Amino acid sequence: MKGIRTWLRRMADYSRASIRRQVLFLVLACGIGTFVATLVLFGYSMHGLQEALEDEGRDIEDVVAESVGDTAKKRTRAWLRTSVENEAAHMDRELSVNGTDVQMLADSLTLLMQSQDKYGMRQLVNTREVPDIATGTPYVHYSPQLAAEGVGWDLAAEIGRAANFVDVLIPMSKSYREYRTSLFAASRKGYLICVDIIPGEPGQSIYPSAAAKKAFLENFDARQRPWYRLAQDKGGIIYTDVYLGEDGHLELACAAPYYDEDGFAGVVGIGGSIEDLQRQVRKASIGKTGISFCLDSKGRVVLSSSSEGVLAPGLQGTDLRENQEDTLAEAARRMTAGESDVVKVLVDGEEYYLAFAPMPVIGWSFGALIGREEVLAPAQEVTALVHEEMKYFYDTLNQDFAWVAGKVLLLLGMLALAAFFTSGALADRILRPIRALAEGVQEIAEGNLDKTLEIHTGNEVEELATCFNDMTENLKDHVQRLSQAAAKEERARTELEVAARIQAGLLPAPLKPSVQTGKFGLSAFMEPAKEVGGDLYDFYFLNEDLLAVTVADVSDKGVPAALFMVMAKTLLKDQVLLRREEKDLAKAVAEANDALVQSNTTFMFVTAFIGILHLPTGSFTYVNAGHNPPLLCRRGRAEYLPKAKNPILGVQSGMAFVAEKVTLQPGDSFFLYTDGVTEAMDSEGGFFGERRLKETLSAKSVQGAGEQVEMVLEALSAFVGEASQSDDITMLALAYGKKDEN
Repeated sequence: MKGIRTWLRRMADYSRASIRRQVLFLVLACGIGTFVATLVLFGYSMHGLQEALEDEGRDIEDVVAESVGDTAKKRTRAWLRTSVENEAAHMDRELSVNGTDVQMLADSLTLLMQSQDKYGMRQLVNTREVPDIATGTPYVHYSPQLAAEGVGWDLAAEIGRAANFVDVLIPMSKSYREYRTSLFAASRKGYLICVDIIPGEPGQSIYPSAAAKKAFLENFDARQRPWYRLAQDKGGIIYTDVYLGEDGHLELACAAPYYDEDGFAGVVGIGGSIEDLQRQVRKASIGKTGISFCLDSKGRVVLSSSSEGVLAPGLQGTDLRENQEDTLAEAARRMTAGESDVVKVLVDGEEYYLAFAPMPVIGWSFGALIGREEVLAPAQEVTALVHEEMKYFYDTLNQDFAWVAGKVLLLLGMLALAAFFTSGALADRILRPIRALAEGVQEIAEGNLDKTLEIHTGNEVEELATCFNDMTENLKDHVQRLSQAAAKEERARTELEVAARIQAGLLPAPLKPSVQTGKFGLSAFMEPAKEVGGDLYDFYFLNEDLLAVTVADVSDKGVPAALFMVMAKTLLKDQVLLRREEKDLAKAVAEANDALVQSNTTFMFVTAFIGILHLPTGSFTYVNAGHNPPLLCRRGRAEYLPKAKNPILGVQSGMAFVAEKVTLQPGDSFFLYTDGVTEAMDSEGGFFGERRLKETLSAKSVQGAGEQVEMVLEALSAFVGEASQSDDITMLALAYGKKDEN
């Protein structure tokens, strides 16, 4: 009431102090209402027009930028793909010419070797008999093995007739005079017939240095070269990987086998420097940021216009398909698979468009890149130009709107000043009924609920006075009802406290083991989520050797669950005590279920675990009626028993229950619990869970029943923290072979 009185006094003071201001505002609103409405409509229309024009301008910018960008990208991709396919086809055709020439060499030498009697003997320059050999000169070279063994008459005759092969080599070599090339025939018997072409001045030596000549004479055996073995194994035309030639240059060879009357006789081929292919690759680079390269079948960059970075060529190049950049690695996989496409990739941290096409003759793939920024540069220039023009348009538009708004505000200020001087006369007329209302309300606030406000102004002030009169009557009724409700709430709270004490009294008191019952320890704990709950535990002796334990959980919480719990506890215990035999435990549970179903009018159910421990032997017979599986703690390790196979209690009569058995060893213990333990929640909604319960009970190798209960309670408290309890919590620990130390 004191707070209401304070609020009313403040409202009255404010009314007296600000009534002139209120009247002023009222007159201003009436005087210039029409003008303000027109102004608002005008301003709203102008603002909408401005926004529409700006949105349209931005749409134009976006459309122009997108259109130009898409066009640039589409045209560049199409042009790039066409260029790469043409370049790949061109390089492939040149390599296919080598294949055609090699096949002609192989056919010619095969014909010669199979018809040696038709040819005379010819003498060729021998590398081991002359100090130097000039470019374009055909010569014969003996492998180190053949030179050491010596050339017999038959082999010398064969070499003399095979020397006629130069009639094919020399004319063909003239078509390669612009390139560093070798045309050769390598016999399986260890000799080599060859013509080397070195571009430049006629008469140049084929040896780049004296050391290179010495190494060639001492070590070179054509039968050990990769092209020889590949052609022999395949039995047809082959293209080698890039390799380091005898003259120190990177080379690429095309080779094929030739035959004599006995079958495979050797390999012919054309091997040349890759300088010409490298020049073609450099010429194929596109734009300022362009990079072109060739990828072999193993994913290695063999030719490239770039001398550094991941696309730099080299004999020991890494497999580009294993690159850390996924887009480049995926493109390399598609290139080695013989595909053709244009994709976006990242190379050395920069974004490029990559076009690639296969070179089927040699099994390579040709690729060309161009920087993304270079592709989009024209579109960006156009976008920037449009942006500048639209910016000028926006600035002009804003200036026009600002000028109009200034004029309108000036006119509004003049009208407000004129209306201000007409407001004083209305203040007193409005203030009188408000003061009377404030005084009457003040009296009501001081506690006089019988006060009636008599104000007759015919307007909202009179309506407000009527509302205060109604409020006074309602307040008197509310105070009376509040007193009655407080009394009822106090009675209900008292009844719940009594019910909680009664429920606690229904639980068994702690056992005091005698000499005969000193082979076990027992500890139990129950805490309902509300004042009373639906969980229960029980333990009692059937005789001096049999101890029965029970843990159960009713399907609800509160008073109904507590009543149902009492009924279930009574029926289970009565049936077990009636039979007093382990073998009759399943039948006792079934009888209790039937009785519970007949009395269950609220459609509740209960899950229960009831077991009988034979103290002398440790035999534990139990029935799990839909309850949580208990934990068997043995030698410092806790394990769950198999899940329940029996139905829950209280749902359907005539159900059969099966008892199971486990034998406890000294030091073993059982831990029974309800789902309030495993489903305890922390402040974030996470569950304590079966795994955390198992880990808690496995924390120590030796545990008494009381210690187990305390450990679980501590773990639950640490996990839940400040979160409220969501379900009843019940646990019972039974330790066999030792007393409860509590």
